[in-house]
Amino acid sequence: MRRGNLSGPASWGLLLLVAFLLFVPACPSTASSGTVTVSTSYKSLLSTPEQTGMLDLLVKEAFRRIGLEAEVVFNPTGRSLEDVNEGLFDVEINRIEGMEKQYTNLVMVPEPNMVMHFVAFAKRDLPIDGWDSLRGLNIGVVKGWKILEENTRGFPGVTLVPTETELFNMLDRDRIDVALYDELTGYEQISLRGFKGMRRVGSPLASREMHLYLHRSNRDLVEPLSEALRSMKEDGTYDEIVRRATSHLAIDPGGKD
Repeated sequence: MRRGNLSGPASWGLLLLVAFLLFVPACPSTASSGTVTVSTSYKSLLSTPEQTGMLDLLVKEAFRRIGLEAEVVFNPTGRSLEDVNEGLFDVEINRIEGMEKQYTNLVMVPEPNMVMHFVAFAKRDLPIDGWDSLRGLNIGVVKGWKILEENTRGFPGVTLVPTETELFNMLDRDRIDVALYDELTGYEQISLRGFKGMRRVGSPLASREMHLYLHRSNRDLVEPLSEALRSMKEDGTYDEIVRRATSHLAIDPGGKD
């Protein structure tokens, strides 16, 4: 029987490839170091540079309960999911269910972080009742907010902006009729910027449970994090953090004025 020749260039190349695949992980988890990096595209109420926003505190406490430190890092909305999917960050802080269908390296934590109410803000009374009632209006949406982009796709008057700052500036200057955004953080923007006459119009266009997403290299943290979030809700920690973060707003966190 003739033995194969393992001394040729092709064979050595094959051996090197096998060694690389065996000993170099594609995207190692950083959780083993005791710290995870959390990507956030929010500002102000939900997340701050000092990591004292509502979601910052909720997520940091959840990770603390499973023995890890969470470092929350700002990342523009349009890149946040992609960067976690590519393994540049460990965690995406807050997204609707189903993101793993498009971003296949992501794993969702089943226990919700919060419920977001997506609403229309305006400076005048408008008969807003569902997505289709927006069709004839000039609409502002922050790029990367998938639920808002998808439900207004094909509408003639949609303007995508990079941040909520531009969104509410456009509404203040009457360049759009409505600004679509999350209710809590929308009212926070109005309060911080001192805008007059802006308010939610109509009922919420949608309400969605929001979730943490982990890079798949951290999938072993899914159940511990779900349990940590549940325990926070059961022992009152969750409600206390939400109360402290939202008590200055003139709305009910459940979505009622």
